[in-house]
Amino acid sequence: MLRFLSSLFTGTSEQNKGLPEDLIEKAIERAVDGTDRRIRAIGQYRKRLHQPVELTIDHVISTVDALPAPIEISPRAFGQDSCLRAFFVSTDHLREVFGNFKTVRNYLTDLTGPFPEQIFGLLSMVMEEHKVFGVELVGETLRREVMQVTVNFSNHRYLGPTSNELDTRRELKKRAFDFLIEKALERIAGERSKRRELDRQWYLLQQKLNTMKAGNWGLDPMLTDHEQQHPDLAALEAEIEVIERELGQFHTDNLGLEESLASVIDTLSHPAAWFASREIRLRLDSMGIKIQDSSTVPSKEIVLTEIFSGTGERGIVLLGHIARTDIPEPASVWREALRYL
Repeated sequence: MLRFLSSLFTGTSEQNKGLPEDLIEKAIERAVDGTDRRIRAIGQYRKRLHQPVELTIDHVISTVDALPAPIEISPRAFGQDSCLRAFFVSTDHLREVFGNFKTVRNYLTDLTGPFPEQIFGLLSMVMEEHKVFGVELVGETLRREVMQVTVNFSNHRYLGPTSNELDTRRELKKRAFDFLIEKALERIAGERSKRRELDRQWYLLQQKLNTMKAGNWGLDPMLTDHEQQHPDLAALEAEIEVIERELGQFHTDNLGLEESLASVIDTLSHPAAWFASREIRLRLDSMGIKIQDSSTVPSKEIVLTEIFSGTGERGIVLLGHIARTDIPEPASVWREALRYL
């Protein structure tokens, strides 16, 4: 959308020494640029955004800094790490996923200096659970058609690749800050869309109401008391009143500046409602079957970090580093053709 505010998260201990005022001001302008620039026409918009922006920055810093230390993500570590064995089907699958990391290829392509030995970044995945029927050994008895839950990980991505952990955490903080700005923009756009839809509904219902009043459809005039209001008309009129109350003073597609600013303030005043993390503990067997704590089936407990949003987005994340030598070279059409021939 826009260039990252590169100077926002450059300190090594932002939480301990506080955020400089000039950076708060830059972050405010970043929030306005990323949502509705017309907000600048409102007097004291900086003062009104100061505390929400500061709350958001503090939340972003604490959330990213709370991520566990990076681990090695490699074919060598695959056999020793339970999480990696859950995230990838095999070492071949791991190498295949590495080859699909466009962010890593772009990062290496854009480098002007020597390539780093290790590429740090955030591995993100989608975790899915599926119910299946399988077999289970209980004592010496093999039970069939047992309901089981399989846990799979897909859509692997690698965010914020850099040459060191500190720069990667800074990059993730910028991304998290931008994510919250995008959520504020979504709310503004949603309000505008909602009001357009309400205007359309009001028009259609009013047209229907006028038609029914003028038409006297069906046998109702003969079968009902003319002094009583037709029940369908009453329902329509009640629905129109609800829509009119919700529309308020808005009769166009343009959302007022105060409403835009209010959406930004409310979003940034509650950053944890839009972007947060939590710990998930799972027991999985060697086949990726979810094992209950009370079960005696051999399994390993893995501890996962999930990033989630109030709008429903979820993802499992792992801070790690990948050796540059483990990144496959981009596929060459010519080499593939020769290999095939």
